[in-house]
Amino acid sequence: MKKTSTVLACLLLSMLCASAVLADDVPHANAAYGTPVVDGQIDEVWANAETYTASALKDGTEEGITTEWKALWDEKNLYVLVETKGDTKHFFNGDQSWGDGVELYIDALNNDPEDFATDDGVVQIGVKANATTDAAYMGTETAIANIEGKYQIVAVENADGYTYEISIAMADFCSGFHFKEGTVLGFDIQINSKSDDAESRTSAYGWAHTTNIGWQYPYVFGDLELAPAPVVEAETEAEVAISPDTATTAPATFDAGVLAALAAIVSAAGFALSKKH
Repeated sequence: MKKTSTVLACLLLSMLCASAVLADDVPHANAAYGTPVVDGQIDEVWANAETYTASALKDGTEEGITTEWKALWDEKNLYVLVETKGDTKHFFNGDQSWGDGVELYIDALNNDPEDFATDDGVVQIGVKANATTDAAYMGTETAIANIEGKYQIVAVENADGYTYEISIAMADFCSGFHFKEGTVLGFDIQINSKSDDAESRTSAYGWAHTTNIGWQYPYVFGDLELAPAPVVEAETEAEVAISPDTATTAPATFDAGVLAALAAIVSAAGFALSKKH
């Protein structure tokens, strides 16, 4: 009996350790608070956001493409900035997942569902760099309705790659979802590249995982947390009253001549009083 209990305890401990390892393996990113102008130009507010890489080959042939991305948020939108380098051959034929382009994966409630068909908060959106208003979606009808027409993607093409600036309206994304600081979304990003005019893409790179299963299984997404907005401390009336600019500084010492005069007056007064007595 003791032996059986010991074995069961060891198995339970192993399962707990495995769960902890799996939890630690989930990539985590932060979205800083801020509102950029979505025009493909990188505003100063993006400097407040942390930089992450999405350069893990998920599908196809390694092309040496590297990708950095950042995220911002405000009360209405999630913003994502994506910069790819090393993509010197630009082809767009095929559907949204086969030409040069970008895909975003969102699990608003972070439920880690088994598929896209059972959760209205899970959706994928993909566009080609040359047709950013023509998106392909994956998700339930409700999930697609939650994002369709509520996003903006600007792609700037250059000789070495692309810059994508993205906004997605998230404030009322789905039932039970609260878009506020501290919220953690399931999230992933994928970069597609085509280096010739073949039907399929040449490569796909991602952030959260290195297997090409995110389009099937949302539980492989990473975590994206909405960081707190910066606290702006307002000056109180008391602080203004005693601030260095408004306060009058008392002299540290009296003038020596003034002290001597006062001493003389006190001495004379004392002499007069003694004579009177």
